[in-house]
Amino acid sequence: MKVKKYKASSMQDAMNQVRAELGDEAVILNSKAVKTSKFFGLVTKKGVEVIAAVDEEPIKQKRKNHPVPEIEPVKEPVIVQNEQLSIDLSSQRELLDNIQEMKRMMKELKSSNSRDSELPYYFFDIEESLHKTELPTELAQAASEHLYQEWQKSKNLSKRQMTEILKGYFLQLIEQVDFERNIYKKKYISLVGPTGVGKTTTLAKMAASVVLKHGKSVGFITTDTYRIAAIEQLKTYASILEAPIEVCYNAEDFQEAKGKLSHLDVVFIDTAGRNFLNEEFVRDLQAVIDFKSEMDTFLVLSLTSKINDMKKITDQFWKVGIQQFIFTKKDETASSSSMYAMIQQYNIGAAFITNGQSVPEDLQVAYKDLVVTELLEELKQ
Repeated sequence: MKVKKYKASSMQDAMNQVRAELGDEAVILNSKAVKTSKFFGLVTKKGVEVIAAVDEEPIKQKRKNHPVPEIEPVKEPVIVQNEQLSIDLSSQRELLDNIQEMKRMMKELKSSNSRDSELPYYFFDIEESLHKTELPTELAQAASEHLYQEWQKSKNLSKRQMTEILKGYFLQLIEQVDFERNIYKKKYISLVGPTGVGKTTTLAKMAASVVLKHGKSVGFITTDTYRIAAIEQLKTYASILEAPIEVCYNAEDFQEAKGKLSHLDVVFIDTAGRNFLNEEFVRDLQAVIDFKSEMDTFLVLSLTSKINDMKKITDQFWKVGIQQFIFTKKDETASSSSMYAMIQQYNIGAAFITNGQSVPEDLQVAYKDLVVTELLEELKQ
């Protein structure tokens, strides 16, 4: 196996070097951002350092013009060892991610070789930023290709104009997704989601908004009997709003609570935060709450969560019936592209975005333009 280190001004330049010397069979073992200095440290320049490797035999095969097989995902942990470098990857996932990233870069490189040489440097900056977001690879590639096609029409686009083109593209993809709906049209509003995403606080923010801005009467039902603190927290909010609250332990309690609060305009239902990757907990929730009875259900997801976990949670709750998302903890992360990715993939909108703990101030109504703007802001980082 041949292992070599490359330094370049950008990932694309590094990949050009890897491809030219090692070929398409090369595997990226490691990559990181580096800084170089000139003129006694007065000038610094960003760059990348890439460690790539390739088997000697595939190189010989390529020189004989033999077809190069596409790299298949590795199913077992791999240890690469030779005289030049010894690598013991801590997990199979890390190696798989590196291989998939290398394959993506190689595809991009083949595509970029056919692109116009007059493309401005900021096009590649935008393209690289797209692939650093939580957007699916296919979506990031499609957005990049759309931007290139638009540039070809005039070949005189500024960075600001390219950003506007991307904004229009991302807005068009979610054009049919429902955002602007009357979320308080139904009598019962339930919030579901995993533990730690801020359901109870979000519920209080929504209830306070209904009372203060819409002048409606509200009440609370909580089925979160797993955490005493959660019940006490909701009771505190209910006391401030002078709203009744009912605690339910089973389906009979829930039906009785609905009867007691039937005279109110809106009843907010708080649910327990559990590890809903376990389908059993979702069934337990369904056994207590009648989600089909004059109710809108919102899935609360934290923007600090991994997008793969968001997807698994959404899949688990899909059978319950989700009207819209609520994304929380915007103030705790610089990344919000997962918000757009979830909306675009599941084709359901977002009702609110929360960006702090204050009740009810830190509750922002979500709309398409805001979600796309947040995505574009992430590209600038």
